[in-house]
Amino acid sequence: MHGKNPEINLFASHAVPLSHTLSFSSPHPVRSAISSNQFVNQRTNILLVDDEPRNLDVLEGVLESDEYRLVRAANAQETLLALLNEEFAVIVLDIQMPGMSGIELAHLIKQREKTQHIPIIFLTAFYQDEQRMIEGYNVGAVDYLTKPANPKVLRSKVAVFVDLFRKTTALQKTNDALGLEILQRQKAEYALRETNDALEARVEVRTAALRQARDEAERAGRAKDDFLAALSHELRTPLSPVLLIASEAAGNTAFPDEARILFGTIRKNVELEARLIDDLLDLTRIMRGKLALTLKPRDVHTLLEDAIATVRPDIEQKKLSLKLDLATLRRHVAADDVRLQQVFWNILKNAVKFTPEAGTITVVTRYTAKDDAITVAITDTGIGLSADEISRVFDAFSQGDHAIGGRSHRFGGLGLGLTISRSLVEHHDGTLSISSPGRDQGATFTVELPLLSTTADSGNGSAHTSTGTTPPLISSPRNRRVLLVEDHEPTRKTLEALLRRRHFEVSASGSLAEARALAATRGFDLLISDIGLPDGTGFDLMREMKERYDIRGIALSGYGMEEDIAQSQSAGFLVHLVKPIQIQSLDKALADLQQ
Repeated sequence: MHGKNPEINLFASHAVPLSHTLSFSSPHPVRSAISSNQFVNQRTNILLVDDEPRNLDVLEGVLESDEYRLVRAANAQETLLALLNEEFAVIVLDIQMPGMSGIELAHLIKQREKTQHIPIIFLTAFYQDEQRMIEGYNVGAVDYLTKPANPKVLRSKVAVFVDLFRKTTALQKTNDALGLEILQRQKAEYALRETNDALEARVEVRTAALRQARDEAERAGRAKDDFLAALSHELRTPLSPVLLIASEAAGNTAFPDEARILFGTIRKNVELEARLIDDLLDLTRIMRGKLALTLKPRDVHTLLEDAIATVRPDIEQKKLSLKLDLATLRRHVAADDVRLQQVFWNILKNAVKFTPEAGTITVVTRYTAKDDAITVAITDTGIGLSADEISRVFDAFSQGDHAIGGRSHRFGGLGLGLTISRSLVEHHDGTLSISSPGRDQGATFTVELPLLSTTADSGNGSAHTSTGTTPPLISSPRNRRVLLVEDHEPTRKTLEALLRRRHFEVSASGSLAEARALAATRGFDLLISDIGLPDGTGFDLMREMKERYDIRGIALSGYGMEEDIAQSQSAGFLVHLVKPIQIQSLDKALADLQQ
């Protein structure tokens, strides 16, 4: 056994007999919206590798679940054979094995294109062996647990990778353009590698001194960020025509008030849906220190009321009682209204989710003279939190004890909303805290924000600006001829109709080739172009149009990270609009370009 103790109990830290360790409750990983209905009757493969049968028995006992199919391997040969025949979401691999060590086996796995993407969690009995840890990360390990390991930690880590595996598989199945699943996986992996390499090249210039052991871990994080950015782009694109139509109609005085209210509801919910999609990107921005806010005087009560209106259907569906005590007269703060409303929405949604039917949610605002601040307290009569849960409630991807033992499907979520909310409040120079008397005794989230001066606070009191979208009249022929390039047909047709309503002469195309042909036969004043096109990019088209015809441009894109905007400006676009697009944003861009 090469000095390996065959009697090692993988989870001996719990000081219970081996037979007891097999009786842990079966976990059910948190299901995301994208995978909740697609894997009910399908079990996910997890590969357990250890030359000790007793250790494999313990691993099976800890990870046993109706949603998992646990495959055992006692050596390198059995492991490679299993990987040859089946797909696995994650590999739990012992390091010290006879014949071929876990490090050597991992190196072989990562050399094969079919298996190099599979996450590997190493298990070892050598406490804090830094050399082994470095070797493990260098061959592609995503985590490293030292025996005795905590069963909850192992189940949680395995659940994360199973959830990621399911999301990836679901996305691949829904993309008809990629065809066969094998070809889809190869293309996705190739795209990730290309993006990863590009990001690595930029990072190496700035962080040459931080390379070596940290590079592999950072590489995995950047690959995840790019994957999430691509996912966000694909999900946001179909929302563009909906938001364009709803935002235009909500402010169009030609419609009856009732219809405008309904369109306004659609607009608000599409915007909030886009914010949910962007939660993962928000976390990346926060971690990189690149979160940007537009701070203006805002009425906290108005933002609260907007957030409450958004969750009110859920409140009514669960027959919850909503009590409002918005008593403070001083309530104006310097805030980004979208971001602060996002905070209130996250907390209210959380309260609704964890409060049983016929429960109560109370929203109270008070003035805190000591800090010259406004305090917003949102209290529910829900499942409450233990002291341990409170200590980690704001950690990214953290789930409470409700997520253990197969109960997580009751509530869902990624565990990011409260993490992002606390960071957003801190970016407003405020604080977000939580308190709870204990399990089944409800919880209170408290937001404290510094107030504006008394003079500013006694202004007109409205947080809303006019969103009227009556098509502007063009008083001169300047900038009336628009070349519209968009390959997403519903968005293209919607934009074309809205631009014509605003008295623009529009020629629309769905590709670079069509756009070049149109530009060669007639003159244009403005270019409005999507970035991702079937036969090239909007960047290429903008450079060409600017050089040949001196046309000014507006970029449309589902990518809105800082580097995307910088690349757009470098290509010559004067405005970069991120999908889904509000008609008010487009109107402002058009007005600015006519100055």
